[in-house]
Amino acid sequence: MGIALIFRLLFLLAVSSLFSGAAVDAVLACQGKEVIFEDRFGNDSGGWSVKESVEVEDGAFTITLEPDDMQSNLNVTYTVEDADICTDAVWPEGEQPVLGAGLLFWGEDNRTYFQFGVLNNGRYWIARKQDGEWLGTIAANVDSPAIHTSPGAANTLRVKTDGDSASFFINGTKVRELRGQAPKGAWRFGLSGDNFDKQKDARVIFRTMKVTD
Repeated sequence: MGIALIFRLLFLLAVSSLFSGAAVDAVLACQGKEVIFEDRFGNDSGGWSVKESVEVEDGAFTITLEPDDMQSNLNVTYTVEDADICTDAVWPEGEQPVLGAGLLFWGEDNRTYFQFGVLNNGRYWIARKQDGEWLGTIAANVDSPAIHTSPGAANTLRVKTDGDSASFFINGTKVRELRGQAPKGAWRFGLSGDNFDKQKDARVIFRTMKVTD
């Protein structure tokens, strides 16, 4: 084995070690040929419903959550049919309560959608909300070693839909498939945050979002 090849193998091993455990960037995770939507959250021009609990600036979509609170935010200006949807969620630094970061799909309005989320305790869930009421949790608090749980860690969530089927990925690892009742025609996508602490406020942060066909 030549010296040059040895150095190349050592370099690749070092790069692999450096990035092991890192999230798969949302920009790279979505694999469709046509980019329908992309937002790095430099400002609030991406079509989001900006309200008191939401701040979009300087590369962060931040949801501020009161104790025992859940907030959802469907994009207002873009709709899709079949789509590949990806986002990067980042846990805040420091000690945190149990938090959830979610990706919304098959959304009709802020009262009707499906939710795919991860928790900073290493679990994920999939649920459906209809006319403001949770119909049930399809996958409830499922353990997954793919989830990064440490403060400041990033997780890439991905949902790929095809008709009435959806596939779910966490940091590049496929964790679930399901069939469900997709809306007829175009639907909306979005983000959500959950704070399960009953006494303290919390924040959930997203860094990027991308949607391809």
